[in-house]
Amino acid sequence: MDWQKLDWADIFRRLVLFAFRRRQLRGMPGSLADAEDLAAEAIRRLFDSNYAPWDPAHEPDLLRHLGSTVNGLLSNEMRAARVKLERSLSVPSVLEWAEQNAVADAHPDRADDYRYAVSLLEARITNDEIASQLLSLEEEGVTKAALQAAQLKLDVAAIYAARRRLARHCQAVRRELNGESSLKNGLGRGLN
Repeated sequence: MDWQKLDWADIFRRLVLFAFRRRQLRGMPGSLADAEDLAAEAIRRLFDSNYAPWDPAHEPDLLRHLGSTVNGLLSNEMRAARVKLERSLSVPSVLEWAEQNAVADAHPDRADDYRYAVSLLEARITNDEIASQLLSLEEEGVTKAALQAAQLKLDVAAIYAARRRLARHCQAVRRELNGESSLKNGLGRGLN
């Protein structure tokens, strides 16, 4: 293949439009610059020996091959976003918050603050058996969804759904604790 004879400006323009439309169809926010990054990365991978080489006998259309690479990059981006969201919703965040606030306080009842935060969370999830079991596993240090699913004999989808419910409860407890902290510190005065 004579790479010099190809109209790279046209290929890049068409690939950017393809990437932009694919992002929109998959419901992924992004700008034209994001689509340009995807197109540029697809072209870079075409010439990078660390990636599978383009086989014109198998896929004679170069633009179609590059579009396939863009689709793969988008799939990876979506997977990374899901993992990031899952981690941000994980239960230890409320436990870590309680521990940090307990340590940051100069009060002798630091352990009480932690126990109080966990008790608020436990009270909120008493009717949710899976979330309660998840909280126990999280406190024991079992934080991987696959391990939690195996221990609870559930599928991973049920674990993720319970994590989302638990995360909502954690956020509510965090808001409640922050509200109480501001009242303790006198910031809530004048609201009566």
